[in-house]
Amino acid sequence: MKYFFPCLIFFISSCSEEVSSDSDFLDNGKVMESKKLDTCFCTEIDIDSVGTHFYKETPYTGICIQHYPNSTDKYLEKNLLNGLLHGKVIYYGRDGEILIEEIYEGGNKKRSGNVDVLNCDCSELEKIESKMPLVPNRYLLDDIPYTGTCEKLYPDSKQVYMSVSYKNGILDGHSIYYNKDGSTLLIERYENGELVSALN
Repeated sequence: MKYFFPCLIFFISSCSEEVSSDSDFLDNGKVMESKKLDTCFCTEIDIDSVGTHFYKETPYTGICIQHYPNSTDKYLEKNLLNGLLHGKVIYYGRDGEILIEEIYEGGNKKRSGNVDVLNCDCSELEKIESKMPLVPNRYLLDDIPYTGTCEKLYPDSKQVYMSVSYKNGILDGHSIYYNKDGSTLLIERYENGELVSALN
């Protein structure tokens, strides 16, 4: 029993070392970065003909950063997993403001995610039918629940037939239908996949 309490105290203190604290993160003036995630300069990375990123001849996992020429201002930040772009690729302005934010998965660029509102052709969306009566259908773009607006045109025309809004893969916002002359035919409003109003 006399050894129990010292062992218990040792066990508790060793577990607490694994919990992240504020000191585990570095504020580089632009974003908070984990000290535990490998970070290097993009100039140290070699990229092969198929886009795989290597650091010292090994497919790289971590973040690479590139600065503006002759400056400490960050220009580019890439997230990589096993040598492939995976996660966010962010381009910064001289003032540190985000200019472009792209999302990649396994080296493939995604057109959806937590970025600016997107636009696409409605035919590009994949509809996932709900099997439960109170759960709305979901719509995916590049296998990610879509947030943005899709449009469909009249055949052989540049005139929009309908414009539909989605949030996190669910109908949310206005769905607007147009006549061939561009005038509004019908406006529907959805909230979380449910039709709440319609005006014609």
